[in-house]
Amino acid sequence: MDNNQDLNAIRRLCRVIRWASAVFVTGLLVIYLVSWMWPIEVGQGHPFMFAPRLAGLPIDIAQKLDFGQRLIIVAISVPYLAALVWAFWRLTHMLRNFEAGDFFSIQTVAHLRAFAGFLFAAKILSLLAMHARVAVVTHVFEMGPRHYKINLSNDDLALLLMCALFFLIARMMEQGRRIAEENKEFV
Repeated sequence: MDNNQDLNAIRRLCRVIRWASAVFVTGLLVIYLVSWMWPIEVGQGHPFMFAPRLAGLPIDIAQKLDFGQRLIIVAISVPYLAALVWAFWRLTHMLRNFEAGDFFSIQTVAHLRAFAGFLFAAKILSLLAMHARVAVVTHVFEMGPRHYKINLSNDDLALLLMCALFFLIARMMEQGRRIAEENKEFV
């Protein structure tokens, strides 16, 4: 009875994480699209406005760019966003396997490993995209800041270390499955 309650709690938690990640990724894509394609006028008599911006550029740059230039800036983020969406797609499949009670299968471990790899790639691509946006605005569009800043925060490093931890957990899951299979054959 206690085992069934634990399994049901795991299933509920997996469902919550799946839905939360879908909301997160969808919201992120909407914020990227809206903030760059229809920039909000900042400082137009409003005491406070929610004005999300992509990292690396001053807040008023998007307003100065024409639609084609903004489209180029958005295109710079496409590889990052594609890697992030693919990472969360793999996470969703891994969580579905967990819901089914399939914790240590080859497929579940592959989903975990792919999630960690795509999340790692998304983080690296987002850092590169941030610097590429600044370079394009500065050198191609000839506006914006004339100096570069390297931006690597402790949050960025924590996410990269978390991805490494996921790879380690995937390796341990794979090793545990292999040992369990050997024990079945031995008995």
